[in-house]
Amino acid sequence: MYLISLDYFRAIAITVIVTGHCFGISGWVIDSFSERVLANVISGGTHFFVFISGFLFHHVFFPHFVFRQFIWKKFRNVYVPFLFLSVFGIALSLHIRGPFPEYYFGPEPTPADQVIRPALLYLWHGGVFAYWYIPFIMTIFLLSPLFIRYIRAPLPVRVAVLCPFLVLSLFLGRPVDNLSTLQSVVFFLPVYLTGILCSMEKDWLYSRLSPHLWSVLAAALALTVAQALAGMSPGDLQKPPFAVTGIDINLLQKLAFSLFLMLFLHRYEHVDSQLLRLLASSSFAIYFLHGWFIYVISLFQRHYRDLYGPHLLLVLTPLVMAASCWLARLVKTYLPRHSRLLTGW
Repeated sequence: MYLISLDYFRAIAITVIVTGHCFGISGWVIDSFSERVLANVISGGTHFFVFISGFLFHHVFFPHFVFRQFIWKKFRNVYVPFLFLSVFGIALSLHIRGPFPEYYFGPEPTPADQVIRPALLYLWHGGVFAYWYIPFIMTIFLLSPLFIRYIRAPLPVRVAVLCPFLVLSLFLGRPVDNLSTLQSVVFFLPVYLTGILCSMEKDWLYSRLSPHLWSVLAAALALTVAQALAGMSPGDLQKPPFAVTGIDINLLQKLAFSLFLMLFLHRYEHVDSQLLRLLASSSFAIYFLHGWFIYVISLFQRHYRDLYGPHLLLVLTPLVMAASCWLARLVKTYLPRHSRLLTGW
């Protein structure tokens, strides 16, 4: 059964992700308690993408799963665009010597330390334009045979597997500057497993939890407020593995919001929104391209410093998404046979 609500969820997810990435060019200085609450809602949108990926893995791919076909399709549609667009991102990073030159560049003024090393590391980690998600999600896809076994296990076993990983992630945290694919995989694994579990139990969730929809939202908002009260920076804790800095409240908050959006959007399976469907279908292209437009806008920040504030997100987010979608559509129009390999759409 096709769930249009998952399309709408993808549209919301990419919007939240782009909005979070626009914080810098909006010049938003997060000071007040209410601003911390709002920033906590927006930050960490990657959780939504991971939850949806897990949900779709069971809902779409599991019934006819063949690992070789599955991984080839993901390599072609996800990793090849990443490789293509990373070439340009790496060239720019080598030119401007960033981001994170202290990690990517070597100490010696040699081609090995100043070109080869950073180029390979930027590619390995997806270190340009938030491309870290691609090495991470491809690793998740490579683990698919394990997820097939997870799906085939009885419900008590699935819950028994999920809970320890969730507790582990709460204390593990995300890698600093997303520099560890392995830590990202372990951290986001319970989100992916929760997506799978929610797909498997969706009929029960729709019937039993829909009447309590607003209680789920209240729980998500309560976690958001708790994170703000704790004085934590917006989004997930980024830290070395198991550094003692508390638990990642944002992880729990985003799981609650994921469940809320899954239930809430299911009410609109009968509604056809062309805009949301467009954003959903082009979501990977927007993900691949939006960083370029954010970078271009950042070059002109000095001209609008007097306008800085969260209100700029209402302008910059639609602008960046529209520009990304326009460029992807342009490629799709003039190179229809190759656009998926170039932009992911």
